[in-house]
Amino acid sequence: MSKKILYLVTEDWYFLSHRLPLALATQKKGYEVYVACKDTGKIDLIKQHNFNCFNLNIQRGTFSFFAILKNVIEIKRVITKTNISILHAVSVQSVILGLLATFFNHKIKFVAALTGLGSLFLARSFKAKIIKYFLTLFFILNFKKTNIKIIVQNKDDKNYVNKILLCPKSKISLIRGSGVDINLHKFIEEPPHPPIILSYVGRLIKDKGVEDLIKAFKRAYEKNKNIKLILAGSLDTNNIRPISKKYIENNSGSNIEFLGEVEDIREIWKISHIAVLLSKREGLPKSLLEAAASGRAIISTDVPGSREIAINSVNAILVKKNDIEEISKAILLLAARHDLRKSYGLKSRELVESDMSEEYVIKNTLSLYKSLYEKIS
Repeated sequence: MSKKILYLVTEDWYFLSHRLPLALATQKKGYEVYVACKDTGKIDLIKQHNFNCFNLNIQRGTFSFFAILKNVIEIKRVITKTNISILHAVSVQSVILGLLATFFNHKIKFVAALTGLGSLFLARSFKAKIIKYFLTLFFILNFKKTNIKIIVQNKDDKNYVNKILLCPKSKISLIRGSGVDINLHKFIEEPPHPPIILSYVGRLIKDKGVEDLIKAFKRAYEKNKNIKLILAGSLDTNNIRPISKKYIENNSGSNIEFLGEVEDIREIWKISHIAVLLSKREGLPKSLLEAAASGRAIISTDVPGSREIAINSVNAILVKKNDIEEISKAILLLAARHDLRKSYGLKSRELVESDMSEEYVIKNTLSLYKSLYEKIS
């Protein structure tokens, strides 16, 4: 029986940035690799690696019955055509769609990678609470199946899946994100000259705390003119909580620079002194992994996912969500303390070299595939 695996992700860019190294390693192990995702203009870059690709019209964050039904039918067709043995779904939405598409198919081994519980689990509206309630029941029902394994990226999510979604610990694997290539992202000494540059790398959306960062930076700048903020990332207008281009333009200037999407993130960390991420919740943020690998001190919100790589008073200053004053004080403190930035930067590198390297993540994921495939054959 030939080994076939399907990666189900929402969009092509996410696969390229977060799952390509894993897929390449899987291919080297003799698997025939398929990728199903929405083509946002980068699917040809996936095909260049001799992966079989299928374009799905997935709308992120959409819980429309007809949209879900259409996606499920599309995925079922892909499964029928490819005759895969393992389906690896990445993100809450992809996991939901994959579980629905394979609901009556017990032959396929299912890997459910919950890359953070997402904006839906943060929402407070009545509609969101209703959806969350039914999704919880849906996950409880599906996670009891014998053909499924769950991957989580942080301890908080592992506890949630075990205690709230009633999934046995034996079915849950803690694998820390997509990892970071520590040979590619080498330790870099911080720039010796001013200004002190704080950098945010990621999509410009509200759930990443970008608005809080800009407000806090402006407050800090009033007391220290020797600091600068760089925002590196794309506007994500398809997100349910986007930030407008006008907002970014109105807040850009000599001390706040918007670079847009950057091809080589290493160039950002070469010129930066501090990494900042003020997310409301994360799985395990790749931007912080890369910043830590480069030896940068971190300012982060004290939230699930982020606090796995940003440890207070070790390599980071953790702040409360939405607390502009506290964030501003953290900026001023790290900007003023070269000794603290140096100490935190060294610890950052140590942390990623332990169990957050790309090599470690790939090794553990391939081991999971092997255990599942042995059950098939």
